[in-house]
Amino acid sequence: MRYVVKIGSSSLTHPDGSLATERMLPYVSGLAQLRLDGQQVALVTSGAVAAGYRLAGFDHRPCALVEKQAAAAVGQSQLIQAYHQFLAPYGLRVAQILLTAGDLSDPTRAQNAVNVLNYLLEQPIIPIINENDTVAVEELTFGDNDQLSVLVAEAIGADAVVIITDTDGLYDKNPNQYPDARRIDRITSWDPRYLDMASGGNSLGTGGMYSKLLAASRVMAVGGACFIGRAQTTTEFLSVFSGAGQGTYLGAVEQVNRYFANPDFGLQHEFSH
Repeated sequence: MRYVVKIGSSSLTHPDGSLATERMLPYVSGLAQLRLDGQQVALVTSGAVAAGYRLAGFDHRPCALVEKQAAAAVGQSQLIQAYHQFLAPYGLRVAQILLTAGDLSDPTRAQNAVNVLNYLLEQPIIPIINENDTVAVEELTFGDNDQLSVLVAEAIGADAVVIITDTDGLYDKNPNQYPDARRIDRITSWDPRYLDMASGGNSLGTGGMYSKLLAASRVMAVGGACFIGRAQTTTEFLSVFSGAGQGTYLGAVEQVNRYFANPDFGLQHEFSH
C-alpha cells in the first residue's frame, strides 16, 4: 500500500507552541514499522515554526506572517534533523521535500516532484514533505498542509491519506457543548453538510476540522480513503492502519476495508436525502 500521513502541529508541540521532540517518537516508530513491513509512506509534517521560533529570536510563537516565515526557515532544518536522528536506528533515511500547491499545479514541476517521490518511495527512505513556508503564504494562514497532503496523494497515486490531529474524529455535534455527542466512526459517502458539523481550529494548528474534512472530501472524490483522528502512542498510530484508530474513516466501503484492513466500525453516518 502507498499512504500519505499528515501530522499536525497540535500533535507535535508543547502548550507554548515549541516543538516537543519526544512526541515525535511514537509516530517515527510507527512509520518505521510500516516501511519495514513493505508499505510505502510519505510524511507531510507540520512543526517548522515550532522548531525555529526561539532560534529565530522570538520568546514566544510569533503571530505576524513574516515572523512565522522566518521561524519556519530556521526551524525546517531542525525538524528534518530530528526525523533523521529518530529514523536512523531503524536503518531508514529521510529526504526533505519542500513544495507548494503551485508546484503541483504546474505540469513540469509536478512531474519532476512525482519522479523524485516515486524513486524515494522505492528506497529505505521516508520522504518528509512540508509546505515551502517562505513563499507559500496560504499554509501559514489557512492550514494548507491538510490540502497539501491530498495534493501529494493525488500526484503519487496514494491509496489513502491519514491525518493525525489532536481530536479523535468528527462528532455528530460539538462534544464540548453536548455530553451526548457521538463520534462518527465511518462516513461512506460525502455530503457538504459534514462541513457544518466541523468545529473551529485551535491555537496551535491552523486548519481545524473544517480543513481536514475538506481534504477528506477531495480524497473521496477520486475514490480514495481517508482517516482523521488522534494517535499518541505507536500502538494507537499503527491501529489506524488496522481499522481500529481513534477517529473517523472516510471513503467507500470497499476502499476503506481494503486500505485499512477490513475494520469493524461503530457509529456509521450518512445524511438522508
